[in-house]
Amino acid sequence: MEDTMHKMVGSALIKSSEELIEQERRVKRHASYYHRNKQQLDHVAEAFRGKIAVQSATVADDCFDLSIAGDHHVLNAVFGVFRRLGYEPSKRPGKEPEASFSCYWEHSEYEAKFWFWFTSTVCTRKQIGTEMKEVPIYETVCD
Repeated sequence: MEDTMHKMVGSALIKSSEELIEQERRVKRHASYYHRNKQQLDHVAEAFRGKIAVQSATVADDCFDLSIAGDHHVLNAVFGVFRRLGYEPSKRPGKEPEASFSCYWEHSEYEAKFWFWFTSTVCTRKQIGTEMKEVPIYETVCD
């Protein structure tokens, strides 16, 4: 019993150690990406200053993740800032209103890439009608 317990504890410690090593590698990759692209991040941050409030910003392996909430004016402001800085979106919002939108912003000359997640603060769910369907009804019968 004691030997089994030692093996379980040892196995858990090894797994924990491996997870820590992987986390350290991930942090180093994120830090490296950040330092290589800090100048472009600073340009975007300066362009946002006073115009756009960022809810959260994180660094991933290959991009900066930005989360922003607001109305269509805020969404248009984000598009304006990135476009003025020479970035192109991977897609554009559709004509129909949506509660959220996401895309990448990339620049032809720079490595820095931004993942942009927008959430509307003004969209609400509204009932526009009802629909009636015939649905089969079953009961269990035991013979």
